[in-house]
Amino acid sequence: MKRSKSFFAQLLVALLLSLTFIGLGNWQLNRARDVKASNQVIADAPRISLEIIADANSNLAPDAINKLVSVSGKYVKTFTAPQQKLPGDKSSNKANLEVRLLELSGARGVLVVRGVESLESQEITGEIKIKGRLYPRQTADSAKAGEGELSRIDPALVVGQTKLSLFDGYVVATSEATKLGEEILTTRIAAPQLKSKVPGNYWQHISYVFIWWLMALIVLLAPFYNSMKERQSGGKVAL
Repeated sequence: MKRSKSFFAQLLVALLLSLTFIGLGNWQLNRARDVKASNQVIADAPRISLEIIADANSNLAPDAINKLVSVSGKYVKTFTAPQQKLPGDKSSNKANLEVRLLELSGARGVLVVRGVESLESQEITGEIKIKGRLYPRQTADSAKAGEGELSRIDPALVVGQTKLSLFDGYVVATSEATKLGEEILTTRIAAPQLKSKVPGNYWQHISYVFIWWLMALIVLLAPFYNSMKERQSGGKVAL
């Protein structure tokens, strides 16, 4: 039996809507995968030299973020990063952090977060060997900065105060030692892996996947349902 032009018009609209709903379902499926991936902790690779995975005056590569690194140099400047939210701390606790500029060979430098700022500044001279985790530069200010303070931990804020070529991002130190191997103690902060934040939860996104795909099926069957209903009622399908 020949179908009417209106039937094919309805079918075309149904196909377009169905493809749209399938696309929305696929998008929710990808979001569910992102949520699942963001909750997984990737096993740390062996510690690697900062100079191998990053270059001065260059943006930090995505695969360099979260890496455990080692770097050696001497401290040349000291800053305070006030009202910083501590990494991995889910509470609203904040602290003033001690941030120092470490000078590397070749007139290069990198920001190092030593830990919580103490009342008395610790004098550290000579070459220091540092182990820690590499983080991307902060993009939002945590507080209003005064003299000797950083509103956020970002090498762009100190580039005008030094002639060193700076590495992007910063290192949260987990240990420091002198050239002779003597450990330097201070109040360290945690250096956990950063996790991407994806709104919602896994099963919420999965439920949306089935809803969108079900709607795609219903819309696709709608033109045929109307035609079947018309035949069952004894009506004639227009030629």
